[in-house]
Amino acid sequence: MYPALKYAHILIAIVALGSSAAVGVILGFFADDPAHGGFALRIARRLLWIAVAGYVLMLVTGMWMGHVANLLDARWAEMAMNVWGAGALFIGLTLRSVNRQIRAPSRREALLGRCFAAGWWLVVVVILYFMVFKPG
Repeated sequence: MYPALKYAHILIAIVALGSSAAVGVILGFFADDPAHGGFALRIARRLLWIAVAGYVLMLVTGMWMGHVANLLDARWAEMAMNVWGAGALFIGLTLRSVNRQIRAPSRREALLGRCFAAGWWLVVVVILYFMVFKPG
């Protein structure tokens, strides 16, 4: 059971992190472009929903693996789940920023969206650190 959950967890992470990386590239290059900005923002919004679903499924499969392997009381797993909450906040703020840019494009909102996405990626890097090196 554990290897199948781990496989699903890693596969979901690849899809979710890949789509969120695409969102970052799209927002970074095309979000404030006058000719293609609207189209790029609509594509980014659709990709963000894939990333949100993957982020939630990563939590579910990670907690399920932790339950199966008796790891939920491990310090690194607790820290990763706490950091996950900050990541969910950044995802929500990024999604809000993209929706606001679609309605009324502005350079300020584009900058905020980039900052929120950068915060989200910082959270992802910290969680990956906890998963790989298991500190504590």
